[in-house]
Amino acid sequence: MHKNHVNKTFIYDKLAARNKWDDFANEYETARRLQLIFGKLIDPSELKNRLFLDAGSGGGHFSHAAENLGAKVVSLDVGLNLLKQVGKKCNSKKILGSVLDLPVKKNHFDIVLSTEVIEHTPDPVSALQELSAVVKHGGFLLVTVPCRLWSPVVKLATLLTLRPYEGYENFLWPREIRHALERLGFSIEALAGFNFCPFFSEKIDGLFSFFDKVYGKSMPWLMVNIAVKARKI
Repeated sequence: MHKNHVNKTFIYDKLAARNKWDDFANEYETARRLQLIFGKLIDPSELKNRLFLDAGSGGGHFSHAAENLGAKVVSLDVGLNLLKQVGKKCNSKKILGSVLDLPVKKNHFDIVLSTEVIEHTPDPVSALQELSAVVKHGGFLLVTVPCRLWSPVVKLATLLTLRPYEGYENFLWPREIRHALERLGFSIEALAGFNFCPFFSEKIDGLFSFFDKVYGKSMPWLMVNIAVKARKI
């Protein structure tokens, strides 16, 4: 495996080895995604006793939330340091692996979540294909990913060393996600944009909520992030 590919793939695990995940994750942004996923994308009642894969579990916030709502959670990530941090938050089953080559059974999970993960691979559409394969028929795939409109802004911030990140960042357009999932045999139950700007602060929570409500569904391509809920037919 090429050294540069390894460095980009394991950048988050290296960060986790030096610090707690929460030291460099934005607490407000994480809280917004938790509320979106477990309050809007999927009803908490749909999680009870369901087999739930958190694909790219990061620091474990989403595995923890799903476990608290009664799901049988499996947490997967590429790095052992990340999985160790997941273990500090919940009792989920831990699996070391990549969303580009999932080491789990096909058609196995009732719900698969991958939030802000697939863009950190060299091929996010291939990651969607892998994720879709492990969802049961009738089950759900929940994905959030940054919108490609904001890719130049992020690249500029990285170039100016305003953010400490050197991994893959391959963002998608809403239509790319929709078309990819429909080709893979999914029906789109919800697709919306969220976060009107990449500067996350609780002080302007009202603005975030306003733009999500007014423009999230009608103009998802304008927002920083995209959320989708799809059912496997």
